[in-house]
Amino acid sequence: MKICRRILGVLVLLLISNPVSAQDASEYPGPFPGGYPSLNTSAGSGKMYMESYFPPPVTASPTYPSWSPDGESLAFAYQGRIWVVSVEGGVARQLTTGPGYHSQPTWSPDGQNVAYAADVDRNFDIYVLDLASGAERRITSDPYLDLRPRWSSDGSQILFTTARSGTFDLWAYNLELETASPVVTSNQANTAGDWIGDSGDLVFVSRRGEAALGSGSLWRWDSSMSGAELLLRIETNYQAAPVVAPHGGAVAYITDASGNNDLYLVPSQKSARGIQPVRLTHTREDEYFPAWSPDGERLAFARNGGTPGQERTADHGMGFALYTVSRGGGAARQVRIEDYAWSEPTGSVRVHVSSPNGEPLPSRIYLQASDGRSYFPDSSFPRVVSVTEDYYFHTDGSFSVNMPVGEATLEVWRGFEYEPVKRTFDVRPGEWTSIEVEMSRWIDMASEGWYSGDNHIHPNYGGHYFVQPMDLRNKAQAEDLNVANGMIANYWGNSRVEDLEHFLGHPHPHDDSETIVYYNEEYRPSYFAHLSLLNLVELITPFYIGSVGTAHQSLYPDNATVLRQVHEQGGIGGYVHPFGLNHRDPEAAGPGGARELPVDAILGVADFVDVSCIWSDELGTAEIWYRLMNTGSRIPATAGTDAMSDIWRHPAVGTTRSYVYTGEKELDYDQWADAMAAGRAFVTSGPILSLDVSGKGMGEELKVSKGDVLEVSATARSIFDMDRIEIIQNGEIVHTVQASGAKTVEVDLDITIESSGWIAARVLGPTQHGAMDSYLFAHTNPVYVIADEEPIQSRSDAAFFVRWIDETIEDMRGMDRWDDPAHKEQVISTFEQGRRLYQAQIEEFDRTQPGFKR
Repeated sequence: MKICRRILGVLVLLLISNPVSAQDASEYPGPFPGGYPSLNTSAGSGKMYMESYFPPPVTASPTYPSWSPDGESLAFAYQGRIWVVSVEGGVARQLTTGPGYHSQPTWSPDGQNVAYAADVDRNFDIYVLDLASGAERRITSDPYLDLRPRWSSDGSQILFTTARSGTFDLWAYNLELETASPVVTSNQANTAGDWIGDSGDLVFVSRRGEAALGSGSLWRWDSSMSGAELLLRIETNYQAAPVVAPHGGAVAYITDASGNNDLYLVPSQKSARGIQPVRLTHTREDEYFPAWSPDGERLAFARNGGTPGQERTADHGMGFALYTVSRGGGAARQVRIEDYAWSEPTGSVRVHVSSPNGEPLPSRIYLQASDGRSYFPDSSFPRVVSVTEDYYFHTDGSFSVNMPVGEATLEVWRGFEYEPVKRTFDVRPGEWTSIEVEMSRWIDMASEGWYSGDNHIHPNYGGHYFVQPMDLRNKAQAEDLNVANGMIANYWGNSRVEDLEHFLGHPHPHDDSETIVYYNEEYRPSYFAHLSLLNLVELITPFYIGSVGTAHQSLYPDNATVLRQVHEQGGIGGYVHPFGLNHRDPEAAGPGGARELPVDAILGVADFVDVSCIWSDELGTAEIWYRLMNTGSRIPATAGTDAMSDIWRHPAVGTTRSYVYTGEKELDYDQWADAMAAGRAFVTSGPILSLDVSGKGMGEELKVSKGDVLEVSATARSIFDMDRIEIIQNGEIVHTVQASGAKTVEVDLDITIESSGWIAARVLGPTQHGAMDSYLFAHTNPVYVIADEEPIQSRSDAAFFVRWIDETIEDMRGMDRWDDPAHKEQVISTFEQGRRLYQAQIEEFDRTQPGFKR
């Protein structure tokens, strides 16, 4: 231990005596800015889920089939264009061109036109293609989303889902009058409508009435009465896509009631005995986007899980295939697409990515053609980051792709420790272009005993793709992520629990010792806040509590009880995505988000808190974390991206990650988890940090005397642009160094210790390409400084948490959300235990003040 007692310079004295609040960083945006215009009635997680599930994905395999009126062909979406292929299979022919990404085709009754939705500059509108001339015209023009066009039986109108009134509603475009007008409106999100014959009635999805969990149930609109009737209460999660048979008597739709998305059939009219759905498909894969044949005898749909017979790698075999099935169910028949005939000149590109020793290197790819659009290998998994609207995919190290001719751009990235590579090249018509890319590390953290990990990944979360354990490993390898913790959990407001079949109680076996995939659990209570439970031998059940309308609607047990159960089996648990933008001013925000975190921190049962996460605000979370440490809790900061790996509009695994120091040459999960819980780690969305406080590192304790001067040094290195590095002492900024464009920023200063506390370093930076969070953030865990054996305490922060707990207890006492009154008192008792510990700090402080009288 090295403690410096030399006299401080004037600058450092001023910095210490005039600290700056650590929340002064208003230039950084809140989490999830989103790719599309916000809905008035949908913000935060609601907006995130809508954008993740409802807009059609850009795919590198066929989706959204639509049967031609003559029954001979299927129109479908692929690579952001509309195509057509024979129902019997064969070579597909390109139909649409022009800007943006095209999807959701629907054929006009006379077979002369195809309507579709096009995403141009982050906005969907409805277009119509004249098949004879090839002319495309835009029929809606609105800054909000217009989606899912459906022709009326006489071809005079196109029904579509729109967000233009502030929530989702159903409007119709009159082709003769060239105007759009509302049909079904309310504030309960009416989506995915289809006409029932020529009656003017509709079937649609809505959250009105007693809607099931998810995005709503099936409803029927009576045009003569201008009223809606519940047809069927189901869980839909934005995937129902109801379509009415040509005769109008049956509705096909998608639901995950069976555990994954399957195709079902119900009558379009409710009988006196109600409705009994008929299940048409029975696979572990998911079925999507149904479409009726013109005779009403068959249905076309897309199935995920890859194309039969294709090898499954990070950039191949991950997509969809088209199928048809009888209206009675039975065996589905694949529509085999032999090739794609582009209507514009194209060339082929072959890319190899390798390490300096020549080995194929898994990586992340950005590939943009001369038309400004992104392109992807066939049957790969295209994804987009809403923060920057950057399209990307992952590769095992070798891929090929067909692209329009002209100048194109390739970027290759791999986590935070490799220098990204950018190449510009020409695509020549009918020719192959080969590109060799060698990537090199600029730093090797594992060689120094530091291993990166992501605490919060959802391999499957109701998205369009089906992700298996080896897929998660491939994604982790491509992002140079050492530990990928997959979360078994119910998704959104849904009762479906994903990935149960992949739980082993230990890491998944595979042949890469530098990458660990461990399926653990996200425990999801609706009130106390969600927990990441790691290193589990057994799952904790129920998987969620407090979900009204389910058998688990009671707010019992509290999180402290669950965390103790996790500890009994040798696991660890902590809080995920805890706080939003409003908690940058905790006094104004008050309780919210992770309501039980202050209780479990002071009780010592919470092992960590994910300060870094794409769906919560790092600066807001840090403000609460600082107050927890100021009151003596040594709860370490960790990182969990909360990426949904099967959803196309999401960042990659490891977008935020913890670098954990085990000091070992080989990666071991138990050692990694123990070291993370001990605080020997920093969290980051890009920068690599180091911290030394008079010889002590992150998570360690330094014992000193009051008046001692500590030498503090910190370094931030990054491939990204950083704004500044800051030294934080007891929650306040005591020193700042501007990056000024440098990729390495260093801090060296002396700090005089006046009381027990802690010292840490953090980095902030702007939103930027390649980094997938809303702003750049990195933070070390602190060095705890104990002066004269006194505990770390703060009267003001203890009082803050006393108020926090009092408000929460008052809120709970006013609730009736327990099956057993004794459970309510048990939960409140846990909060009261935490309150007593914070109150004791206040009283201890007051006893030390001059003039105190007992």
